[in-house]
Amino acid sequence: MSPLLIVGLVAVFAALAIIAAVLLVPKAAPRTLAERLLGEGARRADLEDRLELAGIATSAPSMVLRVVIAAALALLLGVGVAVLRPSALAWILPPALAVFTVLGARYLLERRISTRRAAFALQLDDSLSLVASGLRAGHSLPRALDAVAQEAESPTKEEFARILGQHRLGRDLGDAIALSADRMKSDDLAWVSQAVAIHREVGGNLSEVLDHVGQTIRERGQVTRQVATLSAEGRLSANILIGLPIVIAVILTFVSPGYLTVLFTTPLGLGLVALSLVLFAVGIVWLRRTVRVDF
Repeated sequence: MSPLLIVGLVAVFAALAIIAAVLLVPKAAPRTLAERLLGEGARRADLEDRLELAGIATSAPSMVLRVVIAAALALLLGVGVAVLRPSALAWILPPALAVFTVLGARYLLERRISTRRAAFALQLDDSLSLVASGLRAGHSLPRALDAVAQEAESPTKEEFARILGQHRLGRDLGDAIALSADRMKSDDLAWVSQAVAIHREVGGNLSEVLDHVGQTIRERGQVTRQVATLSAEGRLSANILIGLPIVIAVILTFVSPGYLTVLFTTPLGLGLVALSLVLFAVGIVWLRRTVRVDF
């Protein structure tokens, strides 16, 4: 029996053991294991915060457990492909799929956070208009924010409810808004927190200030959308150039398994692979910075 086949069988049994442990053992056991892996420190708190930002209603241990199951299934899939199309290169696929699954889960989480932050930024001008209308109607600022928390769409609804919850627990309203601005990476909401702090110190017409902030946000949004439209072709070209080498390598692996074997079985080939990965990473960073427009 070849060493590669032995490694593949060990990987299969390990993946099956992980899946069996999750499906057959009582639910509390694997979740407890996930809790031990996360611990009770900053790492677990950070993951809980990221899940809340992404709008995923699950706990950190449950998410870790799901990612582990997905990685085990990906490992099994890779081993199956390697057994059907045996080659030295094919046995790189199982661990690569497992790692890709974990990295993909993290990417999707960050992508969802970015999407919710972008949605919050688009909804903010309407939310500020609603707050300003409430202030002109004679309501207090907390009452006007509560109206937004009840009537706005997600994620603005949840974020304003969080601001009010912190205020009711004793945090200053301006500080609560500033903390939310930092969570959502919103410079516009940070301006609102500064306006609230200035109004508390010197007074003035806060509704008029919020109207001006909302108008500024709308104008910036128009410029942002225009720039995104003009740079769409460049971003699409960058994504195609980034994905093309990966797609070609995968196709060659399945169409002609021995074609790329020399790159992974000789010192010169390994050196070329390492150099290409470095150049590939540099190219990705370069393309991303070329098509990105900062305001």
